[in-house]
Amino acid sequence: MAFAAVIFDLYGTLVPEFPKSEFYATVRRMAEVVGAEPGAFREQWDRTAIERQTGAYPAGMPENVRVICAALGLSTPTDAIVAEALTSRDVMYERWFHPRPGAVEVLTELRARGVPTAVISMCAPDTPAMWRASPLGGLVDVEVFSSEVGLRKPEAAIYRYATERLGVQPGACLYCGDGAYGELTGATAVGMTAYLIRPADLDVAESLTPQPEENWQGPVVADLREILERR
Repeated sequence: MAFAAVIFDLYGTLVPEFPKSEFYATVRRMAEVVGAEPGAFREQWDRTAIERQTGAYPAGMPENVRVICAALGLSTPTDAIVAEALTSRDVMYERWFHPRPGAVEVLTELRARGVPTAVISMCAPDTPAMWRASPLGGLVDVEVFSSEVGLRKPEAAIYRYATERLGVQPGACLYCGDGAYGELTGATAVGMTAYLIRPADLDVAESLTPQPEENWQGPVVADLREILERR
C-alpha cells in the first residue's frame, strides 16, 4: 500500500449504520417512556445532536434525555425511567454494533504491514465504550471520537487532530467512509485521498446517513478488503 496511514469512519464503514426507521423508533420509545409528545421529543433530539456529538453531556445519554425533558417542561425523570427510556437504544446497538465483513481482517492486515490506522467517528457519548469493548477495540492506533474531542466532521481540525497523532501528513493518508456529514469532501479538503465505502446491497434510502455526500465523484469501494490493493 502506497499510503502512509489509513483513517476510517466508524458507522457505515467499520460497523453497520443503523436503519433509519429503527433508529427513530428508539427515539419514539424514549418519548413514550418519559411521557413526552413524540414529535416534540424528536425535535429536541435532533436539536441536541451537535451537543451530543461534541461532549456537552459528560454524564452520557441519561443527561441528554434529562436535558430534553427539561426543554419540554417535563418533570425530571428518575434514574429508573431514564434507564427504561434508553433500553430500546441499547438493544439497537447490541443488534448493529458489530464489525462489518472484512473490517477486522483489514485492520489486522494493515497492522501486520506496519501501516498506522485511525478511526474518526461522529458519535454520541455511549459509542467510545462500545468500541473499546468490541472486537475492533485495540485494532487501530488512534481513536478520535467527536464526543470526546469536541471536534466535528467535515471541519479540518478533526482530520488534522488524527494525522498529528498518527505522525503523518494528511496528503499521505487514505480516508475511508460512508459519506455521512460530508466527511469525504472534508478529508479531501485537507489533502487526503478519500474513498466512499458503499456495499452493493446497501439500501441507501433506509440507511441513517446524516448530511450524505450526494454528488461524490471520487473512488467508490464495495468491500473494505479492496483497499488493501489500492494505491
